[in-house]
Amino acid sequence: MSPNKIVNALSYLSIVFAPFIFPFIVWLVSKDYPDMHETAKRAFMLHLIPLVLSALTILLFTITVISSSGSNGVAILFAIVVTLVGIIDVAMFIYNLYLGIKILID
Repeated sequence: MSPNKIVNALSYLSIVFAPFIFPFIVWLVSKDYPDMHETAKRAFMLHLIPLVLSALTILLFTITVISSSGSNGVAILFAIVVTLVGIIDVAMFIYNLYLGIKILID
């Protein structure tokens, strides 16, 4: 198994131990290895999706609570949005694990 293949797999699997930090570092230092560079970039972007979605959800909720008087409609909407974001976050986690394991198996 080549070292590039292991680093490529770790870029995706790092969602477990160092999300978005490990792929970002690999992306910065792997300019001489186009395959590793592209894989780390893709993994970095996939790791950022749950982070950005969660941050936007919290920001949106905070703004909504401050601007509204705490109606039930806001609470129901927030519950729906949090559920959808949670499902997307879990799906992205599983997808990153799948991609990392797929690289190791191939």
